[in-house]
Amino acid sequence: MGCRSGGTSPICKMKYAFLLFCLLGVASCQFRGFRQQFSNNFRGGQADDNFGGKEYHFSWRHDGGRKYTGGGAHGYCSNLGGGWQAVGISSPNEGRYINGIISNNRQQYIWTGGVRAGGGWRWLTGESFNVNDWSHTGGAGRRQPDNREGDENCLAILNNFYRDGVKWHDVSCHHTKPVICERN
Repeated sequence: MGCRSGGTSPICKMKYAFLLFCLLGVASCQFRGFRQQFSNNFRGGQADDNFGGKEYHFSWRHDGGRKYTGGGAHGYCSNLGGGWQAVGISSPNEGRYINGIISNNRQQYIWTGGVRAGGGWRWLTGESFNVNDWSHTGGAGRRQPDNREGDENCLAILNNFYRDGVKWHDVSCHHTKPVICERN
């Protein structure tokens, strides 16, 4: 039941109209996707929020809830390009903001850009900590940082994990968590 003789029969015209309608629908969907991708790329695309002159990206909103090792989290942020890195908390206000994001998004924990450097702690930028929010407890019941596993060289923020509120913990970098990325 093809439309061979010029396609002038009413059935052929309906088939052509239906085919045209389907093609326009597909084209519209693809254009919408292109337009959304272009819009995201034009804006930098990855920022979920802004605070204090910085942009923030929450990995769990973009990767299906995937979790990363400490090094994998740092790589995730830098792979966003354009100056993204794992969050470094430089003020009490920024700390409260990040804690609120963790609580409001019901995240159990996140990686930061904090790393053990020699006998102290630094952000990946090389800055030393201006503020800290270490927990009074951890897995062994000791004040943080406690290096309980012997290689706890990454800083994570845990959400009431030890009934201590949203607090900083030194954690072995092989554990997996989502990450908050930032850029200036």
